[in-house]
Amino acid sequence: MKKRMLLPVILFLASWPVASQADDYIVSIDRSTPRLANIVATIIPDGNEVGMNEHNEHGLPNGWATFVKNVEAIGVSGKRFQVIAKADSRWEIVDYVQGPVTFSYQVELGHDLVEPPIDGSDNGAAYANNDGVMWAGRALFIAGKPTTDISVSFDLSNGWDVTTQWEQTTSAYSFNVDVTENLVNSAFFSGTHKHREITNGGISLRMAFSGEYSVSVHNQIEEKLAQYFNYYGQQYNSPLQANLILIVSDADYGGGEMMGNAISLTIGPKQREDNSTGLSKDMIHVIAHEVFHSFTNNQMEIDDDGEDSSSYVWFLEGFAAEFGTYTAELRTHSLTEAEFLQTVVSKMAKYQAEADGELTLLSAGAEKFDNYQMNYAGGFMAALSLDFLIRDETNGSKSLTDLWRYLLVTYPRHGNVFTLLELYDSVEKLFGTTIAIELERYVTSPEVIPVFESAKSMGLSYDGEKLFVSEDATERQKEIWRGFLLK
Repeated sequence: MKKRMLLPVILFLASWPVASQADDYIVSIDRSTPRLANIVATIIPDGNEVGMNEHNEHGLPNGWATFVKNVEAIGVSGKRFQVIAKADSRWEIVDYVQGPVTFSYQVELGHDLVEPPIDGSDNGAAYANNDGVMWAGRALFIAGKPTTDISVSFDLSNGWDVTTQWEQTTSAYSFNVDVTENLVNSAFFSGTHKHREITNGGISLRMAFSGEYSVSVHNQIEEKLAQYFNYYGQQYNSPLQANLILIVSDADYGGGEMMGNAISLTIGPKQREDNSTGLSKDMIHVIAHEVFHSFTNNQMEIDDDGEDSSSYVWFLEGFAAEFGTYTAELRTHSLTEAEFLQTVVSKMAKYQAEADGELTLLSAGAEKFDNYQMNYAGGFMAALSLDFLIRDETNGSKSLTDLWRYLLVTYPRHGNVFTLLELYDSVEKLFGTTIAIELERYVTSPEVIPVFESAKSMGLSYDGEKLFVSEDATERQKEIWRGFLLK
């Protein structure tokens, strides 16, 4: 089985100047040739260029443009422009001055056929299966100057449907997109898949299931999603108000990726074989992990784009999502207390295996996949150890939940920008200097994070194999630990 890593992608485009002209896209996919998408897009170039959402995180030598061909451009007067391909999946429009331009181009769906496979998996790009095709917006749409008025229409062959995260208009297969960010950070599935939808307050989640196994477990997935929606919303007082999409398919590998408000998951052969009658704990974890991003760090203005992006991997994936996910599974009873504690032991061992005395959480993100356990398991250990210290210091009255609630209010999307310095300052403000110093040490020092030592304050003991509540735990420690189990 080809195991692929999770690669959440979070972009913030609010600082771009916004165009007043409406953008219009027509996507044509013929059932007889599903691996070819024909696009007609009327957009306003950004300067004299247009481009795709390219961050070169996939390992493709020519970026998303690898699969784009026959790009043509015509102005409102009928003038045909010369189009020159540039680096980073961008195109220059020669002699362009102003006004909308109509582009026509084709994108071949070969992302799932690349050898070696795309870094981070084709969950974040495109793939085809017997039920249809999945496209990520960043691998399909060429965009110009950002706008707040976009329409996307689909011309599909007979018998095919489409599931998107966007608002549907009164016309079939026609949708409105509020901002360019939600066009290029999106995903859709077109085919004969199973479509479902659930709402929770101001959140709408549309789902597309393809493949025999994925369709068979869709009820369990919906049940778990509803559970985590309630938990994350209440636990963190999340401001999330959005239309989301979840795409789940049978595949030759298991994994997932998040693109803005789009989540793409694949269930591999081993997961299907080992859990032929139900949903595996691993897949429940992947779902909970990706949903966590929507409710928390995706609602913040984080300075994780550009040259400093690698410094935030441990925070986004381990400290935030892994800690938030495992504690959610514990508190919603997807994991028992014993299973959670054994998970801590297992993750600690994987983290220690990569802690070589030189690598730190801060430096590990430069090689996200090579240092996978350092980023994910190490970040989890940092959060867990810090949470134990906070609960002990405050006699159980405060926890990392208080930190997340504070961050979501103080650094909202398109508001104050959150950096690692703000993280340390926030921890000091909420929990004191001693706790803040410990966090900074966890992040910047190559020393192994002392999770088992911190666990003693909860009345927990580690005997070299298992982590458990000690017979010698005081009533105070037991009370604080019971609080951890609940919230």
